[in-house]
Amino acid sequence: MGWVTGYVLAKKYVEQKIKQYDPDLNGKINHADLENILPDQHHPKLHASTHASGGEDAITTKLDLGAFGGVDPEAHAARHAAGGADAIPAGGIARSQLEYPTEDVTLAYLAAINKVNFDVVAAGGARPYGEWVVTSDSFTDKAVKNQCTDGTGLLGRYVDELNWYEALLDSGATTADFQINIQSAGSSSTLASEAVDIGTDSRHLLKLNIAGSTISGFRNDMTTAAVSVTDTTFASGAYGVLQGTGGGSSSCPALTGILLAPTSPLPKAQRIIEAEITGSGTEDDPYRPNFKQELAEISQLTNISDFLLQEAKRYEALKAKGFTDEEIKLLLGYIPKHQVDLASITWGTFEYKNESTMLAVITGDNPYQSGAILRQEEHAKSKNLKVLKPPRDLSEARELHRQIKADRPDIIAGAHNLAYHCIGDENLELLAVADFYDGFVRGTYNIKDLEKLPAGELKRTIIMWMKRLDKANVPAEEKDKHMEKLKRVLKR
Repeated sequence: MGWVTGYVLAKKYVEQKIKQYDPDLNGKINHADLENILPDQHHPKLHASTHASGGEDAITTKLDLGAFGGVDPEAHAARHAAGGADAIPAGGIARSQLEYPTEDVTLAYLAAINKVNFDVVAAGGARPYGEWVVTSDSFTDKAVKNQCTDGTGLLGRYVDELNWYEALLDSGATTADFQINIQSAGSSSTLASEAVDIGTDSRHLLKLNIAGSTISGFRNDMTTAAVSVTDTTFASGAYGVLQGTGGGSSSCPALTGILLAPTSPLPKAQRIIEAEITGSGTEDDPYRPNFKQELAEISQLTNISDFLLQEAKRYEALKAKGFTDEEIKLLLGYIPKHQVDLASITWGTFEYKNESTMLAVITGDNPYQSGAILRQEEHAKSKNLKVLKPPRDLSEARELHRQIKADRPDIIAGAHNLAYHCIGDENLELLAVADFYDGFVRGTYNIKDLEKLPAGELKRTIIMWMKRLDKANVPAEEKDKHMEKLKRVLKR
């Protein structure tokens, strides 16, 4: 089912529900302090009763003026002098200007209230090609989840056609088939990949999670990320689903995607390995670490999954008939997988800033032959590249960050980012996120990125992090210091 058909069905399904955002207030009201109040409770019983004589509004201190067209509290109360109409200016207010749910909500719902953008993009350009659907508004910290197949994925902090993050399934990558990629100023880089081979027709539940400067990708297991990255390129942007870019079925029903609050934890690091960069920066040949490869024919291996054996047999049958790789791709739309990489590992970058080398945080060994991390370590040492032990606690993270910063002065992510990336403890995430938002106050990030968020969104997000930090298992001094950082953002 294409997104056009899905949109029509979704719009029909949710049309009654979106009345909650209409000026006649036929559905639930969602004032910040009067959540889920039904209309018969809101006006005749609860809210309007406070206005029986045009008196004080029960929500004057918490009313989100931006969500109600800039109506001041006095005007709001005056319009209730007879306990009647709501404080929406004469002629109503455009639905697109009203507050709306931004978590635990499907893209289908957002499409029905005109809060997503659709496009169909041809291959060959800088944009993620295929059919894609993204939110029309920007956000900082969110997650997006959806069922995806080969050549499809999820988009996060999508700024424009040349700038975005994606979590992508790509069966053509050879034991690196789940990736986090970045497009920045039209240049493509792979920032992380999981050592896995997927089938062209297999379906996977993916989640792209972005919180502060941490971008993580979940595949099937929604409790702990499969891959994670530290990157400070984009501070906010749209979230959505990319469908139909690769071989196989290329089926990823975009409107079933769900917008969520960000989650953690991350996998623990086993090594940090410096790697040289390869690639040309195009979408088909992104910049990426030049790790050691050990390609092996699937047909020569044991303990290989059935779908890989079938792919290898399909490839060998066509080659036996004299077909070239180019002809096979024309015939099938892709080249069946016939090799795996016995040296592939699961990794994610720590703050790549277009240097000649990349620091890769290694979190997983090879699925077919153990010892790949050690072999990659030896390969790096043979090229006089750094191999670092990941920190075990915050103190070690600060010392290691000091060393990294000395070699790479352009990095922005701090010691708490490094600690969270390597240790994976969700308590450390809260310190890293507070540092991220403090960057807006200090001028590290452009404060205008926060002004792009929907009305009330920044406040809700900061309060969410403050509540989590309040419950966190961190030293009291650190908790107080980082709580103040979050409060400063709200004051700003």
